[in-house]
Parts: sequence; C-alpha cells; structure tokens
Amino acid sequence: MDEYEQQLIVALVSEPQSIRERLSQEDREQLDVLLDLVAEGGSEQRSRGIARAVAAHLREALPDDEGSAVGRRYTSSSLTRRPPHDVLLERFAPGGTGGTPEGSRTAGPPAGPAATSGGGGPGGTPPPEVRWASARDRLLAEPALTDAELAEIFGIAVDQPELIRLRVPQGPELLPAFQFDGEGRPRPLVLAVNAMLGAAADPWGVADWWLGPNLWLDAVPATLLGAGLDDQLLAAASVVGEDD
Repeated sequence: MDEYEQQLIVALVSEPQSIRERLSQEDREQLDVLLDLVAEGGSEQRSRGIARAVAAHLREALPDDEGSAVGRRYTSSSLTRRPPHDVLLERFAPGGTGGTPEGSRTAGPPAGPAATSGGGGPGGTPPPEVRWASARDRLLAEPALTDAELAEIFGIAVDQPELIRLRVPQGPELLPAFQFDGEGRPRPLVLAVNAMLGAAADPWGVADWWLGPNLWLDAVPATLLGAGLDDQLLAAASVVGEDD
C-alpha cells in the first residue's frame, strides 16, 4: 500500500460520510461489503488483506481530482504512520472507539435504533443504512440561498471562487447561508477558511466541516461566526488532517 492509499484510509476513518458522498451507489455498496468484513475481525493477515482491498477500492472509485484533494489533507496526520488495518479496526470494528480525530470534519456516523439494539450487521454492528446516514441530506436541510435569491433579496451578485456551492441533481446551485452576513455579503473569514480547506474541489466536505460538530472547537463552527472567535476558527481549520 503506497502513501496515497494510506491517506485515503485515514480520510475514510476521519470523514466517512463525506467520502461516501463522492462514490457512486455501486461503489458505496461495495465499500459497505468491505467494511462489514472489517467488522467481522479475524487474523492479522486477513485484516491486512481487507485493508489493502479497501484502499484499492477507494483509489479506483474516487475521481482523481477529488481523491488527490482528500489525500493532501491527511499528508501530515499521524494516522498515516500507523498500520492501515489497525486504523480501520479501531474505527469500524465492534468495540472500536468510533471516534473522530481532532480537526476532522465529521463526527462519524450517527447512532440509530440498530446501533443500540444489538441488531444489524456482523458482530452486532449497525447495518449500512444506519451506519451511513446521508450527510448530503443533512447539509441540504440547512439554510441556503441561490444566486437568484441573493440578487432578489440583497441586490448583489457573488462570484468569489472560495464560496461553497452545493450542486444538486435538479435546481440551481445552493450556497449555504452561513457564508453571508446580514446584508448578503460573503464573510471574509468564511472565504479564508474555505480557501484553506479546498472548498472549490470539495464543497460538500467543507460544508460538513462548517455545519458538523467540531471536537477542537467543542461547537459547530458556523454557529461561532460573528462571535469574535475568528482566530479560533482559523486555528481549527489549520489543524484539519493533523493530530495535535
């Protein structure tokens, strides 16, 4: 397994929902099969083989530009220096921590009824539909504006490339509302953080960073905008993919 594949493994354990959103339905189902094999456990040789299969699958399934953007975020993570099969087991096997490294952009899959009832997949793990609640649906439920609404309400047009634009199958692009102040102007801090995190290449992942729980901040980053905590937000963004 090369360095790039190790980075993809770290990205998967750090931001699983975001990674899945980049995959086709067929590739997501194949990933679920592989992760169920991880959950089953077994010998170290078996675990190593499954880890290699997961890495190869991600390498093949992720579009080149998105995979490279994801990998770059984890080049300095200490997790890349650990055996990949150990990293996967710690995150996905029954009794694993299920935790998310500090600075990562998701808090891991939410628990559901099967997660507490003992039912589900191998070893009592939740089935894929519970493990992988849709990050996309959660993000689309947040307040957002279209270009037309910005023009109609505020009389402005925005063209900053750093803005997060969420593309949906039908309808116009959506710009999460937290990016704008009360007069419809893009927040300079948001533009700076978006640029740091690579929103142009990874809008869904960066939106998830802003709108999901952040262990480093002990808060949802978007809720801290306008609270005089710009330095803390910049610091939290700067440690994405790193372990302090």
